[in-house]
Amino acid sequence: MRLRKILVLLLFIVLRAVPVFAQRDTIALNRDWQFAVDKKAEGISSQWQKQPLPQARVVQVPHTWSVEQDNQRHYGWGWYQKTIDAPAAWKSQSVVLEFGAVNHTAYIYLNGEKVGENIGDGFDKFYIDLTGKLKTGQKNMLTVAVNNDYGRNKVPFGNSFDWPNDGGIIRPVALIVSGKPAVRYLHAEPKLDVRTNAGTLQLRLGLDEAAARNLTFAVTITEENQPSKKVVLKKTGKATWKNGEAVLFYSLPKINPWHFDFPNLYHIEVAVLSGRKAVDRISANTGFREVKFEDGKTYLNGERVKLMGVEWTAGSNPDYGFAEPVAEIKRQGRLMKEVNAIFTRQHFQQSDVFYEFCDRNGILVQQEVPLWGPETPANDTIRTIAMQQLQTIVRNMYNYPSIFAWGTGNELRGRSADMKQMITDLVARAHALDPSRHVAYVSNTLTQGFYNRPNFTPDAGSLGDYLMMNEYGGSWWALPVGQIHSYLDSVHLSYPSKPLFISEFGLVEPNFRGGDERRIEDLVYHMAIYESKPYIEGAIYFDLTDYRTHYPGTSEQNKYRRRVHGIYDMYGKPKPSMKVLREMSSPLEVQQLRQQGKKGKASLLIFGSVGLPQHTAKGYKVYLSSKTDNWQASKAYALPDIKPGQKVEFEIDDEFNGVGIVTVVRPNGYVVSQKSFYTNSPELQPMGQ
Repeated sequence: MRLRKILVLLLFIVLRAVPVFAQRDTIALNRDWQFAVDKKAEGISSQWQKQPLPQARVVQVPHTWSVEQDNQRHYGWGWYQKTIDAPAAWKSQSVVLEFGAVNHTAYIYLNGEKVGENIGDGFDKFYIDLTGKLKTGQKNMLTVAVNNDYGRNKVPFGNSFDWPNDGGIIRPVALIVSGKPAVRYLHAEPKLDVRTNAGTLQLRLGLDEAAARNLTFAVTITEENQPSKKVVLKKTGKATWKNGEAVLFYSLPKINPWHFDFPNLYHIEVAVLSGRKAVDRISANTGFREVKFEDGKTYLNGERVKLMGVEWTAGSNPDYGFAEPVAEIKRQGRLMKEVNAIFTRQHFQQSDVFYEFCDRNGILVQQEVPLWGPETPANDTIRTIAMQQLQTIVRNMYNYPSIFAWGTGNELRGRSADMKQMITDLVARAHALDPSRHVAYVSNTLTQGFYNRPNFTPDAGSLGDYLMMNEYGGSWWALPVGQIHSYLDSVHLSYPSKPLFISEFGLVEPNFRGGDERRIEDLVYHMAIYESKPYIEGAIYFDLTDYRTHYPGTSEQNKYRRRVHGIYDMYGKPKPSMKVLREMSSPLEVQQLRQQGKKGKASLLIFGSVGLPQHTAKGYKVYLSSKTDNWQASKAYALPDIKPGQKVEFEIDDEFNGVGIVTVVRPNGYVVSQKSFYTNSPELQPMGQ
């Protein structure tokens, strides 16, 4: 009995010392939706939201009807319906409905009554507050009407874009249930001191100030995806309030910076406490890094770098379209890393899974508002929707360290006065919403030799913090490849203080014939030009895969209407150009494997890249194997740090009599280069066998 009393007393002490955390429940709503396609556009007038959907079938979310044989050309309405159980305990809780994305317009109904809408925005996450609207202790009917027509009240405008127009609930759906007041968002603002690797972190929480002013916040920061998993901060205290947000500020004396080869993350957990009781909790990952432009040059965490990468167009796999599962998105991310991508841009907003992959695997991202093409007007409707999307993008994606810049559009008549003004306003708004990141506009009209004319006026591309230029000399542009040199020089002379990045280059079939052989020629020629220009700071190859599109510019009219634009096919099978891009995007150049005077030893001659990309290679390993696919079973050699232009002769065991396959691997496990140094057959055997 005495022992029992002691145990009860100890338990009481522990409970008084440790806050009791409430669970913020995130309940997935992806299974077993009823779906009906509405080809006659009768659902609204017939009030389908008030009844079971007619001729419905069961689907799983994410879902798009656009990869279904009977519906692939349906641009209009589709309806989804699901029953939700709402426990009686939810009566006093905050309940928010989260849609990962619905393309492109959605009306949301609960028990037949409209509770929200999302107009003209097919790729952003959005929320519908159901607090106090659910019938607790009962079943509730949730209905979503979705439209993917080529409307004029949306961004991207009409049919101006060159990617799929897949309709449906294309990303996951969830209910977020918590106590009150609930946190609407957590924005982390990390800053890195590149001299000392110290950091500061400001946290901003969206809360109802009147309800939350007297609350306290328990904050824990832990190393994420790092070997030690150290807790680097654990504090509880009150917030200051600014502009309706709860603000917390911390100093961290030593952190590990985020870098594309060492993508160190930190996990932030915030519990909102009323006394000792947690009414809500929210978490996010962040990373400490600095991307800086100075005198036309690019610096990451104080290191001079040049960037190289590739763009991925989502929805390219015909098996899934925009309704890609998590595993497929990650697979596409790995394909990017397998061609040495450390840099990309996204024409339109992606799933959280994509940005989390970039965070954890080291890809810098320019994320853009999907304003695309010269057909797009600069009227008040498009301006309003674009501004709203920009605000939503910044709010939703604020914490991803991989996102270093916001983009305000692509090829939008950058010399027209009305469009130029809209881009000017978007750039200013992006800077106001997020002063911590850069902003750019992607142009294809930067200059055409106008720099030496007295009436030269800057293109909208000059409005950003750096230049992004799509360059298609020898294909889309009626420009001889021999003039690409002078064209690029004219751009630089027009805007000499701006860092210049090639935001797209590549070759598309069937518009330009010649197959992958011509693609390789185009790639090699353009890279040789870019690498000869010291003012070019980076390039993005377009595209990772052949991709699906609705766009009428392609000659194919079947289910898989596509741009044959990739170094992989639509299903991720590599073409010969894949390995060419990988080698040209490597920060290291393995030139020779040769025997040396010392018996049983061979020497590797390696240079740090002086083209694209450029950065110090730290923590890389090299392997010598008999085949391209068995290097992981071979001995690993740790390379020294190699700077751009640095020559290194590195000794390894001569296992295959002066020949073999040399594989270089990044610190995060991706092959950076693989070259064969054999004379006859790649099927080599170790010496002595």
